[in-house]
Amino acid sequence: MNKQKAIIAVFVLIVMGLSFLFIRNRTSKQSTLPQDVDRLPEKTSNAPAMGSSEKTNSPSSGEDVNPLCAPGSAVYLTQAQQEYKLGERGPDSPDVQAAHRNGAHAKLTLRVVDSRGNPVPDADVEVAFFHRGSFPISGKTDEDGFFTAEHMSESDVHFLASKKGYYRTYRNYWFYREGKPCAKDGRWVPWTPTLEVVLKEKRNPVALDYKTVESRMPVYDQPIGFDLVKNDWVVPYGKGSRSDMLLTYSEKEEALGIGRYTLTLRFSDAGSGVYVRPTDRYSQFLSDYVAAPDGYSTALNFVYERTMDKIISDERIDESKMLVFRIRVQADGNGNIQSAQYGKIYGPFKFADGPQRFIRFSYYLNPVANDPNIEAKGECP
Repeated sequence: MNKQKAIIAVFVLIVMGLSFLFIRNRTSKQSTLPQDVDRLPEKTSNAPAMGSSEKTNSPSSGEDVNPLCAPGSAVYLTQAQQEYKLGERGPDSPDVQAAHRNGAHAKLTLRVVDSRGNPVPDADVEVAFFHRGSFPISGKTDEDGFFTAEHMSESDVHFLASKKGYYRTYRNYWFYREGKPCAKDGRWVPWTPTLEVVLKEKRNPVALDYKTVESRMPVYDQPIGFDLVKNDWVVPYGKGSRSDMLLTYSEKEEALGIGRYTLTLRFSDAGSGVYVRPTDRYSQFLSDYVAAPDGYSTALNFVYERTMDKIISDERIDESKMLVFRIRVQADGNGNIQSAQYGKIYGPFKFADGPQRFIRFSYYLNPVANDPNIEAKGECP
């Protein structure tokens, strides 16, 4: 009898041991996150999860980096590479769907640099993650311009950098990208990307004349001169005396109730002209510091088409673009510019605006001849 009890006890011990090994193996397979991430608690208040001046090498081996989630497979992303247009469609993986619905661990490093690419140490940085609320993490960049932050996120992160003597920068970065497998095992990938943040320095802001135009076009279908110094139409439509810019506006009702409105800007003086460039919308200071020495066009054409309830086409200058112009050019016998005036027009540059078909725009003009500086004093708070 004692022998039977001993055999049963041994059998029970063997079964218990096998069960323990099975449970332990199954648990270890389910936990695939690194230990430091797995221990990161989910925050339910506005207290930060972590903030530091921890460096991240760039680029690294590319572990966990999915080329569909960021340009190429780079861990270091310039500001241009960080851009993402919402609305791209495609199949999301179960990991991405779960991360977008419930949040996933996110970690990133900012590298703050000036407009020349030099690191900006001791800059004030704030990183805001969003997971059932906003979780700001703030601190300062280290001597190499780095700052690292980590928290849960459901889709994106917003960050701000500032320092005395610089124009503030504000941006956001999307971890969640529709139709792209950018989450795996409870983390957003690429894991710990280094994001470039350009903090434009204040160089030499000068007093520029700021002017606003809000007017009906005096006549349609023929060029009308506008004096950018006096901020008025030329005589007989206003008090202007020099046609720095010629504007021709036309409108036409087409089939199916479509209205077609066009505006042409023309600079007829030799050497005068205009060019279009995108605004640096991430920065308080939207434009270049100085106007370009060349690349000016003598004419620009814009088209705006719409019905009563829908816009068909809109090629007008919006907030994402600006115009830089050069006027009143004086050149020597060889065509070399000796003197000119420079300025900039921020979008929106509207025409055919409202029932009265107003033209509306604002511009800065450097009153000093032959000074291409367009960094306006007082333009930014």
